[in-house]
Amino acid sequence: MTQMSQSPWYLHQPDKELVEKFRFIQHQEDERLRDATLDTNHSRWSLGVSVLPKNDYRNRYVNIMPYEKNRVKLNVVQGNDYINASYVKAEVPGQSLNSGKYIATQGPTENTWAQFWQMCYYECPHPDIVIVMVTPLEEHGRPKCFPYWPRGTSNGDRIKVAPKVQTIKGTNDISEFPCDICVEFKESSKIDNCYTLTTLTLKPLFGNGPVKTVHHFYFDLWRDMSKPDQVVPIMQLCRHSNSLNHKENPIIVHCSAGVGRSGTFIALDHLINDTADFKIGISSDNPTMNPIKHYDHDLIEQIVLQLRSQRLKMVQMIDQYLFIYHAANYLYAMRGSHSQK
Repeated sequence: MTQMSQSPWYLHQPDKELVEKFRFIQHQEDERLRDATLDTNHSRWSLGVSVLPKNDYRNRYVNIMPYEKNRVKLNVVQGNDYINASYVKAEVPGQSLNSGKYIATQGPTENTWAQFWQMCYYECPHPDIVIVMVTPLEEHGRPKCFPYWPRGTSNGDRIKVAPKVQTIKGTNDISEFPCDICVEFKESSKIDNCYTLTTLTLKPLFGNGPVKTVHHFYFDLWRDMSKPDQVVPIMQLCRHSNSLNHKENPIIVHCSAGVGRSGTFIALDHLINDTADFKIGISSDNPTMNPIKHYDHDLIEQIVLQLRSQRLKMVQMIDQYLFIYHAANYLYAMRGSHSQK
């Protein structure tokens, strides 16, 4: 009889212990912000240019800013290089088989959607770009994200152009890029009634720059400040989007603020696609392989701590934190049921 794969110890903690861990994660972030406030110029947690009045129109929310140390800087020829986006790396010593590379960013606004496309083009050297959008466009009549991509609808929505020179509406805030970028709709399909995958091309409007393909995943079944309603769709989204991404590129992830749902997705994506406990521990090719026995830390806690050190409020709500454990348990439960067949 084959021995079932044993799930890691950290998946068997009672919720009250996980709540305490989440409080500790939040406490650490509060200390970072305190340090940044007391020494705005020299703190490693400085929010830098993100809090300057000139960038108010570039931020969707007044309380969500990138740390200066790892903010994405737009590839401008001249002018303002600020966009509310953070480079995020997920790599846990002793567990990560690959380094997870991401850009976590706010949902583009009417002011910033063109800057978003310029960022996507220049931050992704490989011609296959993956964008994961985990927010509906609006909730309860309130906008959560500007419809920044051409969706090929009947009204002729097939091409958008991110101009070379961009001026934020009503201000003297200018960003000048090397060229105009054209975003063109190619095809779109609904996957298992869970999310929409749209294929776009991204290329300079004039000139000889490389043509890139965008795989845009739109998952609109996840409400703000909450966890997903089901495990399977979000797991499928993680695996599908990861399979289309080249490791040379970051996966670009956004919700509305670019923190709660985005952080939860990134944590899950790295957990199930790039860590030993989940790539090896539940591999169908290794039915007797257990999680790494020498690894004594709570892997999920370590991932979330790392994400929080790179962008504010990543995995923002306790329900989102608990959901990661729930989803991880589900994977091992499914592994166990398959082993018994």
